[in-house]
Formats: sequence, C-alpha cells, structure tokens
Amino acid sequence: MNVMEEAKTLSAAEITRRAAESNLLEFGTTGEKIAEKWKTANAERAERNSPGRMICGLYNGDHVGVLLAILKENPEKIFAGMALAAKAAEAGEMYLYVPEWEADYAAAIEQDAAKFNIKVKTGLIDCRENRDAVFHHILTMAFLSDLMAGCYEPCTYIAICREGHTGELKKVHYGTKIAELTGNEEIRALAVGTKLYDASALQQTIEADTVILNGVITLYGSKCCLIREAEKELLADRYHSCGRCVFCREGLIQLHTMMREITLGQGKKEYPDMMAEIGEAMAFSTLCSMGQTAADFTLGTLKYFQSEYDDHIKKKKCANGVCRAFVSMYIDPILCNGCEKCADICPSDAIEGKAGYIHMLDGFACSKCGRCIEACDAGAVIQTADRVPRLPDKLTKCGRFKKKH
Repeated sequence: MNVMEEAKTLSAAEITRRAAESNLLEFGTTGEKIAEKWKTANAERAERNSPGRMICGLYNGDHVGVLLAILKENPEKIFAGMALAAKAAEAGEMYLYVPEWEADYAAAIEQDAAKFNIKVKTGLIDCRENRDAVFHHILTMAFLSDLMAGCYEPCTYIAICREGHTGELKKVHYGTKIAELTGNEEIRALAVGTKLYDASALQQTIEADTVILNGVITLYGSKCCLIREAEKELLADRYHSCGRCVFCREGLIQLHTMMREITLGQGKKEYPDMMAEIGEAMAFSTLCSMGQTAADFTLGTLKYFQSEYDDHIKKKKCANGVCRAFVSMYIDPILCNGCEKCADICPSDAIEGKAGYIHMLDGFACSKCGRCIEACDAGAVIQTADRVPRLPDKLTKCGRFKKKH
C-alpha cells in the first residue's frame, strides 16, 4: 500500500496521533511540533467558521533553493505529505509554492499535483493573503510521508557552500558535528543557514531543532572580508524581498546603504549600533522569514567580528585587502615591460604609457576594477594595503628606473 492509499484509510485524529508520537518538528523552526500546529489551526478555524488552507513551499527567506531537490527527486511524496497534512488540519485547499526562477518546473508538475487537488504557484508566499493558512516546508512533507509509510528516519538535509559554490545536498543524521561535514580546511567563519558564527560553531551538532532555513552551511576562509560578504548578502535580500513590509523594505535599504558605505571607506562610528538596532527590530516587525532573517548575517558580523568594523571605520583599512577603497594600486617599475595591455584595457583611462616604457597609474582616476591586474602577464600591476613605494614621475624606458634604498 502506497502512502496515498494509506492516507485514505487514516482519520485526521490518527494522522495527528502518529505525528505527535514521533515528535515530528517543522523544518526550520526551534521545536515547533506539526501535530500541535494542526490542533492550533483547527481551534482557530472553528472560531472563524471558515474553510482551511494549507500552504507548502520553501521559506521566503531562502533564495538559494537547494532544498527544492527534495521535491524534484520525488514530487509524489511531497504531494502525499501535503494531502496527509491537509486532512489533519482540515484544510479544504492546498497550494504548493515554487520559486519564481523554477517557473518551468512548476508548469511541468501542475498536472500531477492536480491529481491530489493541489494548485501550484510560483514566487514568494504572500503572508497577508495566507495569514490564516497552515504552512509546511517541503522537507517536512517528505518526512510526514515517510512517517505514514513506516520508513521515517530522523535526519535532515544539508549542502556545504565553499567559495561561492554550493555542493550536493546530503542526508545528515542528528548528532553529527558540523566539523564532520566541513573537513579540515581553514575556516574563519561559517553561516549555518542565515546565521553567521565564528569558527567555534564547527563544534555544534546538528539536531532536530537546529535552524538551517535554507539547508546550506556556508564556509568563509581566512582571506575573506566579512563586511563585504554582509554587503553582498544584504544586496541579495533587497533583490528578493517583495517590499511590502515597511520594516523589511526600509530596514534592508538602510542596512545595505550603511554597509556599502563602510566598504567604501565612508562608514561612521555610529553605524554598528544603528545596524544592530534595525536588525533586531526587523526580526519581530516583519511578517515572513524574508524580513525576519534578512539581518541575521549582519547581526552575526556585529557579534563575532567587531574588529572588522573598527578596521574599516576607524583605521580605514580592510585587513585582507578585499574592499578596494582601502587599497592602493600601482605599476611596479622593475617588473613592467611596457606591453601596453593594462593601458588598453583600463576603462577609466587611468594608465599612461607607451610601448617599451614603464607605465604609470593615476591613483585618483583609477576605479580599482582590477582589469589591469588580470591583463598584465608580467605581474607588474600591484594591489596593496600598505604604503606605495617610490615610482617614476615621468615616462621612463623599461629597465632604466632604479629604486632608492
């Protein structure tokens, strides 16, 4: 007997009982039992005397989408889980939300979903429209299907992201240390879901109530700048936010603006305190996980990496030379062979030189885009956070310039 046939024979009370006995939790929460969620939803709906609605999808705050692989691997398992949950929650309508960038996949599963009376939608889940609905994550529905089929295995699914590349989604049993998943590489920081920690978090264990909203653990090496990483995260969140919640929209604009100014060397000493206040307010002043988690990474940098703010704001430096506002670029007169490649590729016309002569870079005109570094086969274009050495003040033939000691 498959899960769907099993579901037809089970009462709502029996489904709830089995879920309660297993202590099955909603994925991405700190201990929310799905059986209790159903009971609460039924009680609230009885007061309103309205039909129920069940929503399934990824969290709005998840713009990675790696956990969508669970749906793609076995969509019927998710559909069956939704049907079981809808029966327990006495929901008359079921909706499956798929990220907007997976619109083609959403169209491909529409007919199969319709066999379960499930309607497929794309985009973010509208929390205003679905304020009274019961929400379940895709992974929770997979676990519920397994539970009713008698093959549920307490575990979660995690992918490791290194240097911007997200690896394969893998099954991880509870009690596993994060360090067992990451290997022995040098790690300065890691993001468990949306939250940033220092390297001590490698000793944490993955449990049923460990919140990894997007199913991804992201590793940051010793050469990264976490201020710059935070700025990129905030920019991505601004792009994905629907903008309807004032605190999410305005909070992200303010956080990103301040963080960007810090990376450009324009940060002010009051910015860290202001960002902490805004970030903490966003967590409880927005309707969905998009706004509730958008400041997590920034708050982590403020908690664990305060010294980076001191460097960028007070000392006007980026320790790892990532933020180019704090670095200087010059052409090494000993290494330069006068090939003209750097001058040809410079979009700011900041390099003066001609064939066979040592080229000179105008630091004021330079945008620090780095294209000249990539173009120079001789490795003569140097980026440094230190003091620039003595350089030619006029065009000089290659090999004729001598440094003073």
